[in-house]
Amino acid sequence: MDLMIQSQVIQTIEGGVLMDVTAQDLHVKAYVVIAAADISVVEKLIPTSVFESGVQVHVAAIDQSSDITEQVVQILENMQPEDVVAYLCDSAVSYGETLAVLGIRH
Repeated sequence: MDLMIQSQVIQTIEGGVLMDVTAQDLHVKAYVVIAAADISVVEKLIPTSVFESGVQVHVAAIDQSSDITEQVVQILENMQPEDVVAYLCDSAVSYGETLAVLGIRH
């Protein structure tokens, strides 16, 4: 799938940002942070109310071992409107590249 992705940062959070992401007809929230690939990070990052709301929460560990664009887009391709994703980036480089894939340019 070739997605046209546009995003807007809506909040700065510890270690990263919370974003509104639109990819064609898909509209989701994305937490993009520099953090270890650890589920406890996700539990601290995303408010309990999000988990209780019934939306699907997706988690992706992003690293430079493979194509970052592919890693980011693969998650989006498996999401439904209003879902939430946490991109846990292993470094400042993977964080910057993830933001770029999501349409944020520095």
